Amino acid sequence: MFALCAVAVLTMASCGQRPKRVDNPQPAVYYWRTTLSLGAEERSFLSEAKVGKIYLHLFDVVSNSEAASNSSSKGRTLTPANTLLFEDSLPQGIEVIPTVFIEPGALAHSSTPSGEKSLAKLVLNRIDQMTKQNGLGTAQMIQMDYDWVGSDEAAYFSFLSDLRDMLHRQGRKLSATIRLHQLSKAVPPVDEGVLMVYNVGNFRDESERNSILTAEAVAPYMPRLKDYDLPLCAALPIYGWDLLFHGHDFAQIVRGVNLTDTAAFRRVDSTHYECQAYMAAPADGIGDPAGQRIYPGDMIRHEEPSPALLRQVRDMLEENRKGVCDQLVIYHLDNKFLKNKRYEIQELYD
Repeated sequence: MFALCAVAVLTMASCGQRPKRVDNPQPAVYYWRTTLSLGAEERSFLSEAKVGKIYLHLFDVVSNSEAASNSSSKGRTLTPANTLLFEDSLPQGIEVIPTVFIEPGALAHSSTPSGEKSLAKLVLNRIDQMTKQNGLGTAQMIQMDYDWVGSDEAAYFSFLSDLRDMLHRQGRKLSATIRLHQLSKAVPPVDEGVLMVYNVGNFRDESERNSILTAEAVAPYMPRLKDYDLPLCAALPIYGWDLLFHGHDFAQIVRGVNLTDTAAFRRVDSTHYECQAYMAAPADGIGDPAGQRIYPGDMIRHEEPSPALLRQVRDMLEENRKGVCDQLVIYHLDNKFLKNKRYEIQELYD
């Protein structure tokens, strides 16, 4: 009898130590573009990969000092921006999780008429209005995305707590993004989280090998992952970009350059290309207007995680927290990133 009791106690203890998993795990994607419009390739991916959840970015919350100067509020006020334009519909049967991004630092010195409780109500009302107007109904879960630090943790957690309470009264749930560096911080007051396993380095740093993702950059965070006390799933990146450097200084993210054009670029190594001729290049809104010009001798670093690297990091996550990739979230759904490697990306869900 004693032996049976002891086994039961040990079993209960071991169960209590198992990492928490998100409810109803499904293959998932982020949709993070300014217009909702799905091409044939993207629809095929959703169907063939059996994607069950879409984290749909609806809008940003940004600080607005101009609005604050015209009101009685001190500091900056918060306002929505980059609202998603609905030009298409999503496939039936996929759960939509509306996602709202909060501008870095926006909560540190900003205010709403009645503080975080008012902000939570404004955000929830706007989400519900957008989903209902666009045929998505009332979402059973919403997600907040904010890179909080010590100075604004209290304000953000207060906002989350108010938002969670509002949702719980309606039988709904709250999710939050968790960055790798936040695994060592307090757990936010939400029902579950998505661990963002990308943007692991400083893309402005000339010496970075790949600022989007490397296994070496992820590894130091793994000891914290196992015991993080929140149901978690993981998000991995499939996007890439070209980073322009003038001399040793970061200038711009550029779009539309053809790095395989040997008359325009000389390949230095597997990720670096030296410009051979002056040219204009589409810019991505980072840096100054001068960054839109490429000069001979300028360097471009191409960053894009390979399917092999994505599998390696996925396996590393699973080794350190079993079940964290039961719901893998691909960031993000876009044909230009699916092209030529769609089936390899689908295999990440297996």
